[in-house]
Amino acid sequence: MIKKITGLALAIALISTTPVFAAEKAEEGFKAAPAVAVEILEDYGVKPTGSIIKLVAQHMGPGATFMNVEKSDPMYEHKVKHYLHHTLEVIEMDHDECEHHGMMK
Repeated sequence: MIKKITGLALAIALISTTPVFAAEKAEEGFKAAPAVAVEILEDYGVKPTGSIIKLVAQHMGPGATFMNVEKSDPMYEHKVKHYLHHTLEVIEMDHDECEHHGMMK
């Protein structure tokens, strides 16, 4: 019985260190738009409500993209922030932070 448990533990350890699982873990490191929105709202002193988060989630696409931007893209957080500012008008952004003023690629 102990040999089976030890063998199973070893197998799990080996499987979890393979490159496939390592790549999945790295991808999990990026937060999806609703989680990013909660952080942004809290940073701006705005209470994250279910209705705001639902609106953000509705703009997500395949692979947790947000308005066609991948989670791993450095512009992902900015895209969420801009949506909260420009579309929902729940946060205020400085003129220079707004994507309509040269922040987008």
